[in-house]
Amino acid sequence: MNINEDRRPDEGERGDDSERLAAEKYISDLLARGQAVFEGQEPTPRTTHIVRRADDGRLTVRRLRFSS
Repeated sequence: MNINEDRRPDEGERGDDSERLAAEKYISDLLARGQAVFEGQEPTPRTTHIVRRADDGRLTVRRLRFSS
């Protein structure tokens, strides 16, 4: 048996996964509510955030304005 097969992720790796999942859910919720659009799309009056996909696939969010 390989020792690495039993290896559990350390706290840092679990934290990274949970942070990534939380960020993906936040972005997904913004998109579902119509409060965000991807960079390059035309913002609507309800758009409060712009989502940008980095070259490595990561998504970043930038606040455009506050909702009225």
